[in-house]
Amino acid sequence: MAAPSGGPADWVPTFPGYLGAIPEDAVLRLGPPRWAVYGGNAQTNTWAPWYTQHKIMRGLLDAYYNTGNAQALDVVTKMADWAHLALTVGDKNHPGYAGPLTRDDLNRMWDLYIGGEFGGANEVFPEIGHLTGDGKHLETARCFDNRESLFGACVQNRDTLVVTPQNRPGRLRPERLYANTHVPQFVGYLSVYERGGGQEYFTAAKNFFGKVVPGRMFAHGGVGGNYPGSNNNLELFQNRGNVANAIATSGAETCTTYNLLKLARNLFLHEHDPAYMDYYERGLFNMITGSRADTTATGDPQVTYFQPVSPGVVRSYGNTGTCCGGTGLENHTKYQETVFLRSADGGALWVNLYVPATLTWPERGFTVTQRTSFPRQDHAELTVDGAGRLDLELRVPAWARLGFTVTVNGQAQDVDARPGTYVTLSRDWRRGDVVGIRMPFGLRIERAPDRPDTQAVFWGPVLLQFLGGGAFPELSLYRHLKRDGDYGRAAIRAGAVTAAGDPTFTAGGFTLRPYHISDSRPASSYFRRVEPTVVFGSVDTGVPNRKRNDGLPRYDVPVEGVVSPGTDGPTFLDLLWDQAPFPDHGRFVSAVTALADAFVSAGRFTAAERAAVVSKAAEAEREL
Repeated sequence: MAAPSGGPADWVPTFPGYLGAIPEDAVLRLGPPRWAVYGGNAQTNTWAPWYTQHKIMRGLLDAYYNTGNAQALDVVTKMADWAHLALTVGDKNHPGYAGPLTRDDLNRMWDLYIGGEFGGANEVFPEIGHLTGDGKHLETARCFDNRESLFGACVQNRDTLVVTPQNRPGRLRPERLYANTHVPQFVGYLSVYERGGGQEYFTAAKNFFGKVVPGRMFAHGGVGGNYPGSNNNLELFQNRGNVANAIATSGAETCTTYNLLKLARNLFLHEHDPAYMDYYERGLFNMITGSRADTTATGDPQVTYFQPVSPGVVRSYGNTGTCCGGTGLENHTKYQETVFLRSADGGALWVNLYVPATLTWPERGFTVTQRTSFPRQDHAELTVDGAGRLDLELRVPAWARLGFTVTVNGQAQDVDARPGTYVTLSRDWRRGDVVGIRMPFGLRIERAPDRPDTQAVFWGPVLLQFLGGGAFPELSLYRHLKRDGDYGRAAIRAGAVTAAGDPTFTAGGFTLRPYHISDSRPASSYFRRVEPTVVFGSVDTGVPNRKRNDGLPRYDVPVEGVVSPGTDGPTFLDLLWDQAPFPDHGRFVSAVTALADAFVSAGRFTAAERAAVVSKAAEAEREL
């Protein structure tokens, strides 16, 4: 950087090619011999310097990809050349320099809280190596491997996201890892794998995702928060399986979900597991769509940082200058990003999401237009403009338990549409062919893994929130169920449709509405299920609706005030209605009898209670 007078430079670069938003020294001082820590002193501290470098490099690469700007590629390549020297040679001009960086030095760097946060910086270097043919850039990407405290554990499928003090891996890492610091790293590890880095990088990314989803996931797809006895930092991972005990102080940072969606998408590119897209849909249609205020205000981004699921919480919007402000703006420009994906050989088109979108595929001569108001309606239409052989792979969501039907030009298709799969339409297409898809929405309940009476209500893919402040809403629902087990028949009733076309529901005096409605009204994402006695319709047996002892919760890390494993579990009625629908009353009574016998064997019912339950079930045919 030249002085304003045009005189000599007022600093001497350590390595050529540096470009950044902060001085070069603020990046180099993260490593030896200074090991700068997070803080506000511009002369001695540092603040996620490689995270900042990643943002600039990613922007330059995107400028090259999207506009063909050769200068952008030249600049980002020089930045990568600088990064290679910074992460191998190190801070050579410092008086305490002891030689090139070692693997041990790098491991220590990446465990420095916030200072060592590098976002997804490791994703860009394999891309640059691929574009330039220079293999050193893949080696630069490998420098970011956090092998002491996380990467190796993920390769071995050991869960170390939350540990006890005596089991801390690494010299510097805390007991709980910062969620959004680490998710982007695994997006980068996939990039290393894709450019020849080796199988362990894919294995690490896959195993890491499996540690987060679903074991640490709230109903809206977010993660993060506290639990009794933990430190008060909502941005950190919670204990595995710790959902019910984290709800009251949940964090769920929006940009963590942004990065988990990216990781799920990229994993799906290699393993076409529909579960990745089920998560993607959950996070997208709930947390991401709910992250922008329903307002026309333009004074700031009006996006969320945290999206807590605490009872009666009010979402907060704004966030100029935060990480969630930046990704929060990007979220709403990329709804079409994952709707369509093509196979490597061009022979198949994957339809992953039901979103209004148009795909133009010049190499195959196809244009495919999707029309839908999903998730405000349960159907979609694909119009094919093109001719030739092509497999359409249509995603059947895991929640689509009431059916998934497909027509072509109005003719029903014979497809094996099982929830959580894809169905294939393989045919020679003609211009103007229309594919109709229908997937009836139903009401369903999801239980917290560590406390089954803590539950969330879904309408198809959409989380429903209970309006109102205060403590957890409490509901009794089983007395309303018929043999089909359909909550929508009487237990939870359809209400008015909003001006925007969103459905509402009522249950037990509460109003429920879709999570994506983003205003300042207090709402609860979970409720507490209160089912004190075994009932069949209005027939009350008088027998307590006891829990089966499933030894819940099984937390890896002890939670203050909670015995682990505890004595929690699903109730008699939970286990009974999990078997619905029942084709006739005889099958229903048989299920009641078998379950009551099991409860007697487990010491949960007496023989007299078993007899009362079975007798009342037989009498309840008219009720059900």
